[in-house]
Amino acid sequence: MFLKELSLRNFRNYIELSICFNKGINIFIGENAQGKTNLLEAIHFIHSLQSFRTQEEKSLISISFKDALLSAEAERGGSIINVSALLDDKGKRVKLNGKKIGKTSEFLSRLFAITFSPDDLFLIKDLPSERRRYFDRAILPHSPSYLKTSARYDSILEHRNRLLKDIRDAKKGADTAALTPWNEQLIEEGTRILLKRHQFVEQIKPFLEKFFQSISKSSKRPILIYETQLLPPLRDEEALSGVNMADEIKGIFRLSLSEKSREELRYGHTLVGPHRDDFQFLIDDQKAKTTASQGQHRMIILSLKLSEAALYKEAFSEYPVLLLDDVFSELDEIRAEALIEQIFDMDIEQVFITAAKKESVPFSNKRCSFYLIKEGTVRPY
Repeated sequence: MFLKELSLRNFRNYIELSICFNKGINIFIGENAQGKTNLLEAIHFIHSLQSFRTQEEKSLISISFKDALLSAEAERGGSIINVSALLDDKGKRVKLNGKKIGKTSEFLSRLFAITFSPDDLFLIKDLPSERRRYFDRAILPHSPSYLKTSARYDSILEHRNRLLKDIRDAKKGADTAALTPWNEQLIEEGTRILLKRHQFVEQIKPFLEKFFQSISKSSKRPILIYETQLLPPLRDEEALSGVNMADEIKGIFRLSLSEKSREELRYGHTLVGPHRDDFQFLIDDQKAKTTASQGQHRMIILSLKLSEAALYKEAFSEYPVLLLDDVFSELDEIRAEALIEQIFDMDIEQVFITAAKKESVPFSNKRCSFYLIKEGTVRPY
């Protein structure tokens, strides 16, 4: 898939912009605060209907204006896809090929982009809740129903926590027997989440190792681990499969809830389930958050993004659009060249990269289209 045309009105510092893009690598060159990341954000938004920088969509509207409009023409599998999104104080209104869509889930299977931002480096050291949120979003393209599963789980969790507090506070009509149906619902939806997370991690592991060693020029081995107390021991391949594993998880889940029941009643919230899990990055069996350098953190996250792209290609026979913001700022020349070479080798249909100077881009004359960005204007470099 690739983005052919993009038009912006009152988006960030772009009051009026209309631009066409090429396949291959498109590089935005410009000093700080000129609009490079804003343009990347607009491209990300048109592919996902959300920003990678903020959840406050009102902040995307240019100062002194009441609304913003993004529209684009993309191509996927020989078909043209037209998207528009109007942002105002009422939220966002999206049209896909001229028809209004009410839910983001209706859009998920149409376009997709994977974005690297320097802020993603905090993924390794950030709170477990941020890692859970990140990987749950990464799973969505491969399983659109996962969005509903997560929403159902959150709703069940909220009701169960409320009931636990009522029982703890001895509110009238609240007793432990009322927990049973909520326990079973929590186990059912939680098991689906656990299986999807486990599957995603297992699928992405070999890509992560391959890309890390390729762009870091190192033999060190990165590992991604899904940390949960609810998965059965991985005794053999049979234990990894379908119904057997789901049944084992449910059994462990049910037992864990029983063992934690008194503690849950004392604290008034649920202590068992995928909402308590985490994802851990290791390098050669050492925790990356405590032993890896800042440069290694960057290599891990870049490798993760390329791995997500490769996994998407494996599932859908095409790459998503790849967006890399300020990717060269802390890479030495050898690793910057290795990253670009890896992108060329993957033959991703369209890539967007931001950089402060053209000289910082390896192989600057090799199959790249350059754009100069200055004060909210874009022109070929």
